[in-house]
Amino acid sequence: MADKKKSPKKSKSFGSFADLAKAMGVEGETPDEPVAEPGWTFKRAGEEEVDLELETQIDVGLRRRPRAFGPMEHGPPPYRNIDSEEMQLLKSFRVRTVFPADVAKQVAALPDDPDPSEFAERLDLRDQMIFTIDGADAKDYDDAISMNRLPGGNVELGVHIADVGHYVTPGTPLDDEAMERGTSIYVADQVVPMLPEKLSNNLCSLVPDRDRLAFSVFMEFTPDGKRVDSHMAKSVIRSKYRCTYRLVQELLDGNENAETAKIAHLESTLRELQRWTRTQQLLRDQAGSLRMQSRERKFVFNEKHEVVGVEIATNYFSQTLIEETALAANQAVGDTFRERGLPTIYRVHPEKDPEEIEGVLAMLEKLRVRVPRKERLTGRDIGSLVRAVRSRQNAEAMIGRIMGLVERADYQVKDHEDVAKHWGLAREAYLHFTSPIRRYPDLIVHRWLHAIQSRPDEAEKELRAGAFVDDLNIKASHSTMQASLAEMVERAVFDLKVCQYLEPHIGETHPAKVVRINPSGMEIEFDEFNVSGFLPFRKIGGRAQIDGDTVVISARRRSYSFSEGGAINIVIADVDFVRLQVMLDLAS
Repeated sequence: MADKKKSPKKSKSFGSFADLAKAMGVEGETPDEPVAEPGWTFKRAGEEEVDLELETQIDVGLRRRPRAFGPMEHGPPPYRNIDSEEMQLLKSFRVRTVFPADVAKQVAALPDDPDPSEFAERLDLRDQMIFTIDGADAKDYDDAISMNRLPGGNVELGVHIADVGHYVTPGTPLDDEAMERGTSIYVADQVVPMLPEKLSNNLCSLVPDRDRLAFSVFMEFTPDGKRVDSHMAKSVIRSKYRCTYRLVQELLDGNENAETAKIAHLESTLRELQRWTRTQQLLRDQAGSLRMQSRERKFVFNEKHEVVGVEIATNYFSQTLIEETALAANQAVGDTFRERGLPTIYRVHPEKDPEEIEGVLAMLEKLRVRVPRKERLTGRDIGSLVRAVRSRQNAEAMIGRIMGLVERADYQVKDHEDVAKHWGLAREAYLHFTSPIRRYPDLIVHRWLHAIQSRPDEAEKELRAGAFVDDLNIKASHSTMQASLAEMVERAVFDLKVCQYLEPHIGETHPAKVVRINPSGMEIEFDEFNVSGFLPFRKIGGRAQIDGDTVVISARRRSYSFSEGGAINIVIADVDFVRLQVMLDLAS
């Protein structure tokens, strides 16, 4: 496919596994102040750069959407008060917090449950052992799973995804609004959904014991984990149970209690899934894929919805069960488009620029990290570097630096000739299919997968048309922009919550540790509060001399020396709600 437009690219590094996972889409840097409109531009071959928003309106044919900011109907009190700090922050990013009247009218006409007449020509899987596994606070269940052992020893994995495309159709206000948003935004204590709650949490959500429309992906795997067959079909399912990661983990760990007894009938399936998952992880390791475990902080609120603590979320192996099934389904669908020689929106994760890699490697070597000197680094190499520094006192800072070797992922249009590559997963032709409730690119893939199955000749002709590829490129670029904006919003609201949490402690001195030293100051983490802030060198005074992971500051006839991972006493001097920063001073 010659002269295809590229998605806009911004080179960014990552400071944590959580940032990396989100940007890779397995699932960056944040500005000091909120940015309402990221400066994305779009350029055709031979044309000047044009504004992406204008390009979207012209080429995609979207009607300009009505204004959509106002108090939200659901969630904690701050999001129902338009004057709250939270809502004003969302407004600064131009987040669409309510659904306009044209969308509300369309949604009001939708039923609470699918009509039985809609089951015609669908696979009826309602008698199958299909269930969901999600976080305890999840409400939008967009994927369910099944697993069966086949004669001969192979297993069939079924991944059943909410059929959002059945209700959100092109050319409607609901579709226009979903594309404009591009993604759901998951801030610390609220979800700003891509779709209205009637769909996201009810009609499309694969809730237990209710008939739901789905798009099912069936994959057959050999005992050694190789996929030997796959097919996709529209279906109707009835989830038998809504499991949580914690409950499934307790069952797999052999904990017998009243809760695990409720899902005891799923144990054989879960054990089979566990074996399959470990095999898939081994294959990923052999291919050079980057596997990681994020460290997610979660706020604890009191009855007044005030932050009273910050916890590190528990990571369960049971989460990996769902991650691997999603990877498998996304890959199977991507392979389907590639095998047919058809373009679609893929998730592309490029390698880091060689010059940038060289700079990061040189810095790591200076910090006494043995780095592989080879022509091409793999995700597995990055994982090895991370494991090598985990025992260090300044492990968190070192991991952040190692993440500088990892590029961002974005959405791009590719085909069988210009094959999409995902460096982090060590895969080709990988796309997003499994989360259409919260990601617009998944919905696009759903539509065109159904089109090439139900009207193959016509759909394939449409997909190969130049005008369609142009349209698809613009939607891919817009989706990338919205995903990046969502990350900024999520980080900004997190910082706001930290400011609210620490405001009552202004003037107090607390023990902390130096997380990372950079040219302008030190990132500090409080032992008691489990949150971090930034101490500029200028607040200490004097000249800072940095040597690797140590800094020496000469100020006021005194000399201070700090090392990453070392202890430090810090005064919470003030809280800046404009810049969303906690102002720190060195304790005397």
